[in-house]
This record gives sequence, C-alpha cells and structure tokens, in this order.
Amino acid sequence: MKTLIAIVLTLITGLTLWANPPKDSQGPPESVQRETRMLQHFLKMEPADLVNLRQTIERIERMSPEEKEKLRKRIGELNQMRPERVKAMRERFESIPREKREAMRQRWLDLAPEERQEWHQKLRAMSPEERQEVLNEQGFLPTPGKAHKGKKPPSPPEE
Repeated sequence: MKTLIAIVLTLITGLTLWANPPKDSQGPPESVQRETRMLQHFLKMEPADLVNLRQTIERIERMSPEEKEKLRKRIGELNQMRPERVKAMRERFESIPREKREAMRQRWLDLAPEERQEWHQKLRAMSPEERQEVLNEQGFLPTPGKAHKGKKPPSPPEE
C-alpha cells in the first residue's frame, strides 16, 4: 500500500510538472490530459481491480508483437459486434469459474503454436454446442478436482 501511495504521489508530482506548459502554449498537451484522466480513474478503482489491471499489463508486456496484433484484431472484431452478442459472450465466459478458465488458458498455452493454430481453425468451424462438447471431452475444461497436471494436451479432433 505504501508503494502504491508513493507511486501515486510521484505521478501527481510529475503530472504537475508536465502540466505547466510554456507561457505561449494553449494548455497542457493532450497526452498529459489523458494521463491525468487515467490517474483519476485509477484512484477510484477498487484494490482488486487494480490487481487485475496490473496482471493484465504484465500479461501484455509478455506478449510478442504478433500476439499483440492478434489481440488488437480480436478487440476490433468485438467492437464491430452487436452489443447484445458481446454481452452474451461475456456472460458465457464469466459463467465458467475462474479456476476452470485459468486451467483452460494454461492448457491452451501448453500447446505448440502449430497445434494452437490447428485447434483455432477447427473450433471456429464448430457450433458453440459442438465446441463446448469437444473442449469438455478433450480436457480443456477439466471437471472439478481434475486439473491439468502437465500431461501433453490431446491433438485436435479429426474431421
């Protein structure tokens, strides 16, 4: 907590320095205004949300440029979807307990990139019901008490 307070105070001090533009300027640069708005938003966040945000930032920092581009593309696709479709997808995602979601994510990351690509293509061709069935059968959504224990993930189902 003390570290967070120190960071916030440092940011505030830095922002005040950045926010004092030369006399001939029309006000703070847009980047400073954006940083100030973000800081204000962070200060209103719950501690658990800040932890989640930090973990997300760390996950993004570990991504390769290709992974970042794929994520940008996926976010762009979500932005183009109807809000009710996005809401339904989010509700389905959140209906899966966090432990299962993390186990599924870890299982996915354990696959070689080629296997992930093959799985991705096959899963996109399936209906949501078929996808759910295959993910359950293949152990990507383990039953409670049967977490993935470092076994090699199965190969994608044959068509």
